[in-house]
Amino acid sequence: MKRIVSILFIVLALFLLAGCKDSGLEAKATLTNIDPSPTSIIFDIELTDPKAQIGNSITVKVFNPNGSTFSESVLQDLTNLKEITVNNLLNGTTYKIEIFVATERKLVSIGSANVTTLTLATIEISTTEQFLNMSLNRSGNYVLLNDLDFSGIAFNSPFTSAFSGTFDGQGFTIRNVNFEKISTYTGIFGYISSGRVKNLAIENVTIGTVDAPLNMTTSSRVGIIAGYVSNASAVIENVTVKDSSIRFTNASTVQAYVGAGVGELRATLKDSTFENIDIHLTSTSFGRIRLGGAVGFLSEDGILRQVGTDVDLTFVMNGNNIKDRDIQINVGGVVGHNNATTNNRSVENIYALGDIHVDLNFGTAAGSTGKTYSVSIGGLAGISYINMTNAFYAGSMTVNHAKNDHEANMTKTFNIGGLVGAYISNRPLQSVVKLGTGNTMNIDIDNFNLLRVSQTFGQLASTATHNHGIYGTTHLMVNSDDLTGQDASPVLANLTSFFTSDWIQEAYDNLS
Repeated sequence: MKRIVSILFIVLALFLLAGCKDSGLEAKATLTNIDPSPTSIIFDIELTDPKAQIGNSITVKVFNPNGSTFSESVLQDLTNLKEITVNNLLNGTTYKIEIFVATERKLVSIGSANVTTLTLATIEISTTEQFLNMSLNRSGNYVLLNDLDFSGIAFNSPFTSAFSGTFDGQGFTIRNVNFEKISTYTGIFGYISSGRVKNLAIENVTIGTVDAPLNMTTSSRVGIIAGYVSNASAVIENVTVKDSSIRFTNASTVQAYVGAGVGELRATLKDSTFENIDIHLTSTSFGRIRLGGAVGFLSEDGILRQVGTDVDLTFVMNGNNIKDRDIQINVGGVVGHNNATTNNRSVENIYALGDIHVDLNFGTAAGSTGKTYSVSIGGLAGISYINMTNAFYAGSMTVNHAKNDHEANMTKTFNIGGLVGAYISNRPLQSVVKLGTGNTMNIDIDNFNLLRVSQTFGQLASTATHNHGIYGTTHLMVNSDDLTGQDASPVLANLTSFFTSDWIQEAYDNLS
């Protein structure tokens, strides 16, 4: 239950008054979970009342810096003193919040806290310590003044709770970041809500190693920039990530969303590239897997524009005695699961250069009576519910699956495409191509109910006419059989005037 008192501030010092000796009070009040912003604060009150002296109400007063009363409020429900909100404060100003109880003759203070509201002024970052201390002001406006080197410095994201401010890297670089653990939101910026991150280079980030992959047993969102970006108003732009790696083992029964940029994106990512990055994810459980070269899961409000990836993706399913559980796996060179259906042309000007390697051992337990294993893998997107415009994939793909002896009752569906594993939309793809020369598709799937494979779409649940195809040498091997000649994917004679964007044309020309 929220109460509006009428102010706000950030915590500078917390002083407890142990009761007035004259009144004989032993009751105490402590302000906890203080969450300030520039104009408001949310806090809880914890009461200690060994002799039941407080009665049925307390009074909360807020004092201006000059000592005058800013607001006064009487709280009568003492069983739920959570998320009390003070609004309409001046930013960067120190206030005093004091808790009183009524005696026969007067109000007696039983606890207080001095709190300062967050500043709206630009905050300059020039040291690693200052960067990590951004956690003290999650709505701050930050400017990076120089490169930051985190070699030998223990790193934890400053934003395990939502960042709603701005961070302008001004073209400088954050480098040599080593994560020692996976958390719910893992990334340089952890959890971004309505915040904005721009003009930044990120180099040599390590989230687990070959010899010591990190482990996660609960739901996780992992990305080098951020694990989770939750608000449609947030923007990540002009960010370059390179020479980095993610290696961890997931045992969650809920989900693992992983991308070189962002694990789960409900906002805009644009004008950004991911270069020379390796992601290796192993799952031992049945949680949903969304693995992408840029973004693991792109939600309804998500936008990807001018995004290029050179990311090698490896996913290993090494199930541990999984019985009667559905399994969903989506792996894509740019986005694992593309559900960006809200905005027009939400995904355009994208490319992927890295290789995709998937090994599947579902680990089905004896006595399993029947569930669905659904796997969608694509050069650009594992599964997509919306179209893409001006895009190409220029990598190789290898997918292996060997059955075990307990899968007779399982329904196993595989959708594997050089562009999209499963495309489920009646909006046409425009100017989307798989570059074939030197790039291979080797698929080895044992004991399946449904296997849909092609050099463009695995599953194509669409009545639209698409402008897409393969350019260059074609290649498709399925269970040691050369099916290249049986693939109905269109082969393009040339790419002259194929792309309608200067940005993607330049990316293609640079590759050529």
